[in-house]
Amino acid sequence: MSIALITGGSGHVGANLVRELTAQDYKVRCIDFDGDHRAFEGYDVELITGSVTDIDTLDKAFEGVDVVFHTAAIISLERKNKSLIRSVNVEGTKNVCKMSLKHSIRKLIHFSSVDAFIREPLEDPLLEDRSLVVDQNAVPYDLSKADAQRIVLEYCDKGLDASIIHPSGIFGPNDFKPSLFGQEFIKIANSKRPFSINVGYDYVDVRDLSKTAVNCISKGVSGQNYIVGGNYMDFVYMADVMSQELGRKLIRGTLPFASIYLSLPMYYLLSFITKTPRAITLDSIHTIKVQNKNIPSQLSKDQLDHTPRPIEETITDTLKFFNDVGAIA
Repeated sequence: MSIALITGGSGHVGANLVRELTAQDYKVRCIDFDGDHRAFEGYDVELITGSVTDIDTLDKAFEGVDVVFHTAAIISLERKNKSLIRSVNVEGTKNVCKMSLKHSIRKLIHFSSVDAFIREPLEDPLLEDRSLVVDQNAVPYDLSKADAQRIVLEYCDKGLDASIIHPSGIFGPNDFKPSLFGQEFIKIANSKRPFSINVGYDYVDVRDLSKTAVNCISKGVSGQNYIVGGNYMDFVYMADVMSQELGRKLIRGTLPFASIYLSLPMYYLLSFITKTPRAITLDSIHTIKVQNKNIPSQLSKDQLDHTPRPIEETITDTLKFFNDVGAIA
């Protein structure tokens, strides 16, 4: 039985990879870096303590492994976390590549993001040949994902067989921590966002992403990057679908986009009081405002059999998951 190692296994993508790999008869191993085991409950997962930022802890985790899914990352749009973002997303990726080459891993699948690409020109389809972010003053998360990809490609030149996955926005069930998107989803479901900015993003179901990533083991070309998108969805439409499922109206009106800037002081104060990450920052506003809406994902569809499901199905299943774990009142 082939062994698949997941970095960041307790996260949203990791939890769904555990389920997909188990269904495909892989033996699953995860690096236990935070002691949070909710994503693994009920699954036969081998846990090995370690961290991608400490290479001395990784040898045991990589021993005997056939395939590595590198999902560990800091997803933050707060510039105060710049050094942590670089440490995990860039240096952590370098450590994973070093270990993969040292242990003769058969395949490394590195999870990047569509945000690693330069966004302009916005009117053109976002394709795999789009240039990576280079501006040192860019959103730190975006630059970290671009620099991490450059490291992966350097190790491909050294003999590592690695493919790179670029998901769009990720949502779906088994979001135990939950993610930033999951937190907003819960607030909308609990009627804590009665007014919304009518903006959206391209979102991919985490289960479709996981299936496509596993397909990449045998079908992914070394050194190739694959954009894995889903469907464009605005928050008002999402709330409408959720309202139908819950039997109550969740959003009572929309606000002009400019009003989001007025909320910045409130989110800063709320974050300070609750000691939680800010949902709205200048970088998160930039991410929403300056985005590529045309994400065909054709290469993933052609080479990796990527098949996005209807977005309504994902909304319904996500709602059920958060309801089942008691996050929705």
